[in-house]
Amino acid sequence: MKITTQVTESDLEQDADDHQSNDVEGLKSAQHHGVVAKPYQIIMLCCSYTGTELAYGVQSAYVTPILAGLGIPLRYLTLAWAISPILGLMTQPILGSYSDSCTSRWGRRRPFIAVVVIGILIGLLATGFGRDLGLLLSPNTMSIAIVFTLVGNGLLDYSLDASGVPCRAYLFDVTPHNQEHKYQRFAAIFASIGAIIGYLICGLNWNFTFGSVVISQNHSVFILTTFLVSILYIISLFSVKEVPFVRPTKTTSQNAIQEMRLPENNHVSTAQVQNDSMMDQHQTDEATKVNDNNSHLTAVLHAILKMPREFVILFILDTIAWIGYVCFSVFFTDFVGIEVFQGNATAPVDSAEYLLYQRGVQIGSWGLLGQAALGGAFALCLERISRRVGSRPLMVFGFGLVGLLLFIMAFVKLLSFVLTAGVLTGIAFAIIYSIPYGLVGQYHSAFKDDPRWNTRGYGIDSAILNVCMYTGQLTVSFCVGGIVEASGTRDAAAMIMGGCMITSSILSLFIIEVSVKPSSPDLADFTINEEKKDNCTVASVV
Repeated sequence: MKITTQVTESDLEQDADDHQSNDVEGLKSAQHHGVVAKPYQIIMLCCSYTGTELAYGVQSAYVTPILAGLGIPLRYLTLAWAISPILGLMTQPILGSYSDSCTSRWGRRRPFIAVVVIGILIGLLATGFGRDLGLLLSPNTMSIAIVFTLVGNGLLDYSLDASGVPCRAYLFDVTPHNQEHKYQRFAAIFASIGAIIGYLICGLNWNFTFGSVVISQNHSVFILTTFLVSILYIISLFSVKEVPFVRPTKTTSQNAIQEMRLPENNHVSTAQVQNDSMMDQHQTDEATKVNDNNSHLTAVLHAILKMPREFVILFILDTIAWIGYVCFSVFFTDFVGIEVFQGNATAPVDSAEYLLYQRGVQIGSWGLLGQAALGGAFALCLERISRRVGSRPLMVFGFGLVGLLLFIMAFVKLLSFVLTAGVLTGIAFAIIYSIPYGLVGQYHSAFKDDPRWNTRGYGIDSAILNVCMYTGQLTVSFCVGGIVEASGTRDAAAMIMGGCMITSSILSLFIIEVSVKPSSPDLADFTINEEKKDNCTVASVV
């Protein structure tokens, strides 16, 4: 739309002064909802990412060995990871839709974050102490212990996964305009720090004895993790005070449109103004129909079925990458304990085979620590690298390198090579954790006038990306465990990890990138061309 009107030079000068005196960054972008965070607030907000990945790290390193120690067969062991993705596929997009329209005085995102962190804390304690609680209630059987541990792990896994929806949307809401990639990578750095802390906790010896009370390694790890996660989430919840969301009505939409109209004494044709008003009103009605009048479930189904082409490509690629990464997270320490150290998870506790397995799990945790450290360091460089080469080549190279090394790991079982492959998986971690979400944020900014995108909420789209992770978890839960057991070796898991990463590398060639100029304190959303005419200035706003 192009509007041409005549205004005096003094009018333009007054308009410029008005814009300079306001915080344009927060006013011009609807995504901010009245708040633009300061740097220290972004740091506080990202503590939630640190807490989430800290708990993920402990879960990745300990849950599979804990479940194997309870005597669960391998073909059923991976099914323990199916609870979260099944619930997530049914509830996460709806959670994102509710988050987009929540009218709580606490804001749209923080109420949901508070709920999921309670689930995380309960899940950590139930997973770490499930065996003890079960044996306390039923000393002669492991059945109750298995139930407690499975329920605790399911609650922990679901809550950790669910936290990504409101946390990412919370960060996006307060991110300066057109800097989505930068702050999503910033979040990846804090996530890597959390993973480093988690794997470091797992790699250290925490066996303590206080008088007659013996606190085992598992108990110490889960108690310490619960304490740290609670502190980190409290910091995040009090980082940025959200402005309560006010649900738009037809009256407020019409008033907003009228405020955007030009004064009556301008030289714009009445027909053009009426035409523009009708077009804007039509877009408002469409958005209202999709986001307000329909149920949240309908809004979610609409968002999934009407995914733009750019999003479809990203969704498929991200799903396959998550299958590979989840497989790595579930099997890596187990692979080191069995294939590299030749241990046995189900051997008697005092046997040499069991001790070898435990030693392998501990060494594998150090490999995961290195993976998290490299992921954080690589995330620091992501913005500069992507600026030079773009997101597409970065994803092709990152996924391709990691996939090749993981695939070779099935045939070369030297400890040094296996740990190197595990550490370099941090490259894939940094990519999968930030670039897809950053690209979606850029799509929302670049295509804000595109009818395919302007009725979509970032909360729903963030939840849809989380569906990729759930699909990966379900695939590993229902397929990979049976394949690994049928093969009789953990080598099959290594080949699946590598194959998925290599496939994601190939699909990255089809990623659609957009060029978005960074925001400035000027009228960044408009181009103003001035032309002198008599004693007036003709301003064309495109």
